[in-house]
Amino acid sequence: MKQLLYFFLLCTGLSATAQQTVHIKLNQMMLEESFSELNDIWPVITNNDNFFVFDKGEYFMNRTKTESPYAVMAKWENDLNTFSLRASLMLGPVESINQSIGLIFRASNDGQTAVICDINKLHRFRIRKLLDGRYQTITTEGKNGWIKNNAIKGINEYNEINIRTNGSDHDVFINGILVYSFRIEDIEEGSFGLFIGPETKGRVDYVNVYADELYRDQSKIYLTDDEIRALIKENESLKIDLEQSLDARTLELQNAIRILENQLKAMRLINEQLDLENTQYAVIKSAVDTHQVDLLVDLSHKLIDNTLKNRQLSIENQLLTDSMQSVKAHFEALELELFQKVIDKNTDEQLFADSILTHFCLSDTVFLSPDSTLLSTDYVDSLNLDSISFDSLNLDSFPIEKVNLDSFKIDSIKSNDSIKLDSIADQELIPETE
Repeated sequence: MKQLLYFFLLCTGLSATAQQTVHIKLNQMMLEESFSELNDIWPVITNNDNFFVFDKGEYFMNRTKTESPYAVMAKWENDLNTFSLRASLMLGPVESINQSIGLIFRASNDGQTAVICDINKLHRFRIRKLLDGRYQTITTEGKNGWIKNNAIKGINEYNEINIRTNGSDHDVFINGILVYSFRIEDIEEGSFGLFIGPETKGRVDYVNVYADELYRDQSKIYLTDDEIRALIKENESLKIDLEQSLDARTLELQNAIRILENQLKAMRLINEQLDLENTQYAVIKSAVDTHQVDLLVDLSHKLIDNTLKNRQLSIENQLLTDSMQSVKAHFEALELELFQKVIDKNTDEQLFADSILTHFCLSDTVFLSPDSTLLSTDYVDSLNLDSISFDSLNLDSFPIEKVNLDSFKIDSIKSNDSIKLDSIADQELIPETE
């Protein structure tokens, strides 16, 4: 009879504590941990008692000590009193019946106050409150606080635990099923962490913390839809400007790289030349290193002689250059003088010919007597008459012997009367005809 009454009271208590009490929307992500990479939130611990490491997107935990559990606290500042704490936990295979794994929330900085919800491999869960360093069982309905629920999975299977609270009321969901509800009013906000029992192996797939959708973190900036759209538009504009700036910067850097490459090529050539000179100077270095003083002195004398010869050749080269410039200037002066003489001679000849034509060849009547002063016994090199125009011409008494001419030429003679040229022929110049 007592057993039936106890079973009835237990069922009544379970139904009373399994009614949902938190109805607010807790969907604002505040902390998301997938253990994909090392971070400062969750520690890596390796010692004789604990081995906690990041392992392929999971947080592996192994507690070897048999006397006591261990708490791993997240280094994340929390000011949330209303929140949803979600985690996926799995127990590993061990022989110990005391193994358990769970979540810690509302923990004080000194570790004297906290709330712990853990599960074991026997499909049971337990909720306890740590107050001033002493445990107080909240799930008093079960033996030692452990309550069995078929929603809890066993070894090597992940169990998703979701603890929702509005500050005082708490709902505990395991694998999507509400398993317990309780109320706490003497503990406010605090830190989050992981709980592992003695001689326990386990893994954690993720730990997430959500806040009320109306919560406003003082360290964050919350924008309206219009502000968000304006920022998106501004971001697109800045993106275009940045791309253009990057293109210009890229071109500038390419030009700089091209210049540096050219400089590098030039430096490479200089280095090659220096290497060649160093090879040549290696003889001197060898002489110095091996104390070959005679060779060093001989090379020094040759260097001095070559230097003096180079200087002498430079002086002679300068003198030759100056001499060539002087000869060039003198030649140009002579050339100008010669050209001037040719011009003067041509001018004199033209003037002479013009004077003859003017004074002696253009007349209505040309009469040349033997005693004429026009053609005296003076020597005339050449007499060229392009054209003679007259009315009458008497050359009977004009002996050509009195004129010493190398050449006498008349291109054209125009006259109205007949021309008689009996005595103009020179016997030496014109042969007789029959």
